[in-house]
Amino acid sequence: MATASDLPYLIRLLDDADPAVRPVVREQLSGFGGDISHDLAALGIKINRPSQKRLARLLAPGRRETLRDEWQVPSGGAIALEDDWESFENILRQLSDFLHDGITLRPSLPDCLDLLADEIREDHSAPTANDLRRWLFVKGPFAGARKGADAGKHYDLCRVIDRRSGNPTSLGCLFMLMGRRLDARVDGCNYPGHFLARIHVEGRAHLIDCFHGGRRFDIESLLEAHPEISEKARSAVYAPSHLGVILLRCVTEMQHHFAAADRTEDAALFKELALTLHR
Repeated sequence: MATASDLPYLIRLLDDADPAVRPVVREQLSGFGGDISHDLAALGIKINRPSQKRLARLLAPGRRETLRDEWQVPSGGAIALEDDWESFENILRQLSDFLHDGITLRPSLPDCLDLLADEIREDHSAPTANDLRRWLFVKGPFAGARKGADAGKHYDLCRVIDRRSGNPTSLGCLFMLMGRRLDARVDGCNYPGHFLARIHVEGRAHLIDCFHGGRRFDIESLLEAHPEISEKARSAVYAPSHLGVILLRCVTEMQHHFAAADRTEDAALFKELALTLHR
């Protein structure tokens, strides 16, 4: 099995024109679990962009297996994760690690969240959920992705924090996690077709559209103005979604993305993960 000291030689082989070489390189890289970022940093290895793309593809099977091996859901599935914030964040961390290229060095999801929380505390020592909404989405810096909002990369919360851009589900999850860190109550709302957040402002429940600038909707006023809203949507609006249901939504959305992108192995893996949450 290859070790970190073998990486310089394996990376040089990425440019080898012999078609028999790449399967050998893939096999040698399989023991690294899909992530060699720390080894590359320690060795001071720089890789050009074309080689990075090839290397990321070769590392992908290792990340797939790492996610499958690390995936642990209670025997009760999603229902058992109702208010388990530790498992909620850990599973989102696993998903972010899977979506990472395994090459570039970056902090873990918990560290990214801690750094963002410190940044917010510079302006608000004890923010309310509404303060947090304004800081994240109204005054800046987070916004909905302008292109390809359903792309898999937008479920990588580390990337979302770094790029300040995400899709409705990832931005909503980020809002919830920051609320948890800063003692501000933020719930998820599993609204059909568009994930929302749910907070209370001056004793009244409001829905928050994190994707569209943190727009705020008073729930009672919204339902009165739109009697055509379906019963499924009404039930989602009234009751905050528990964490297991939100994780199931993330995994299912990612499965659909991979299927649409013809990434059949990844789609099959996420179908398998979704089944563990359906128990």
